Amino acid sequence: MVTNHMKKFSTRIAILACVAMIASGCTAFIDYHRIQVFNAQETAWHEDNDELRLATISFRTTPGVVGSTQVVFNEDSVDRVASDLDDGDIRIIPNSRGLYTFEDLDIVSLPELLAGDIPEIFGQLVIGIEDDGTPTGAIRNILRDIRDELDVQLRAIIETMTIADILADPDGLAERFSEAAVEIRDAATPGFWASIELLLSSFFNPDDFLNFNFLFFVPVGPQLAPIVDAAFTNLPDNIFGGALPTTVIGGEIPPKVFDLDFQDHETHYRVRTYVGGGDEGVSPPTTQPPFNPCFPDPPPPPGGHCA
Repeated sequence: MVTNHMKKFSTRIAILACVAMIASGCTAFIDYHRIQVFNAQETAWHEDNDELRLATISFRTTPGVVGSTQVVFNEDSVDRVASDLDDGDIRIIPNSRGLYTFEDLDIVSLPELLAGDIPEIFGQLVIGIEDDGTPTGAIRNILRDIRDELDVQLRAIIETMTIADILADPDGLAERFSEAAVEIRDAATPGFWASIELLLSSFFNPDDFLNFNFLFFVPVGPQLAPIVDAAFTNLPDNIFGGALPTTVIGGEIPPKVFDLDFQDHETHYRVRTYVGGGDEGVSPPTTQPPFNPCFPDPPPPPGGHCA
């Protein structure tokens, strides 16, 4: 019988071995793990609270390698990750809705980089959508357009770079990614006619497209990781990047942690997100955190009231 402890131990061994050998065939994950609700939109007595979608578009690309770009719109990501969201709620996102894996990644070492091996770049564009009843077909059509724009930007910006470009100016890669993200952000905002189509198809209550977050990571060895992380500091809001975690701490390789905000003028969600090696993501707690009516302040004592 295989216990959870044995399974976790086996996963750790696989990750550590993958990093130690700087081998091909490694797996990484992006885990949208937990939702925190600062401001829900539909909180009136006659409304049924909020429903959140986290639409995702995955990509992989290699600088300087024409034709290496792969962009995939995850069609099932238009399903809701949580329903009945109210101010102060904290929800765990099930792995079936929030966990994505990237297989067969090569972790490139410093000697390999200097010898001309180019690290791949992988990541996701994730768009928050407050679901108000727009048919999923209309949402998917817009997201397919965004996927196509992401594909165009990655081919134009990343595939045209060379390893010499990166070594000479590692900050330039971050800058070019930021430029691409602006173009993608504009594509992620439905245009006038698309907005009219959403309005009509939703019986005058269209879904609200919130902002997007752009995540990208480079699988490199421990010697290169600090250099990559330094190059991707001070990124614009809603853009997150760096090296795939490969540094062993206490016998483990801790994942990176990011808080992604999805908001507009009346809605604000924050999604705790983990990025690391392996295919299991971060284990959720066995129970949901208790509802706190005083959020974001501490909960009241028993029988007490919010300050």
